[in-house]
Amino acid sequence: MTQRLWLGLAVVYTCTAVVQLYLLASTGAVWAGTLTAVGFVAALLCGLAAWKAPRRERGGTREIDSHRP
Repeated sequence: MTQRLWLGLAVVYTCTAVVQLYLLASTGAVWAGTLTAVGFVAALLCGLAAWKAPRRERGGTREIDSHRP
């Protein structure tokens, strides 16, 4: 569950950064460039957190499979 939450946040930050990038390209606003950079950094950090988050399988199959000879 935690891994999915971090991945979801990474997607949201990436989409927000893309919108800010569009605003930067169309208006040339400096604040849009700053928010674009912040959004991409936040998406990267959320992606790293998702990668490090514990992966749990449904029904506890990991525990059952780990006891096999």
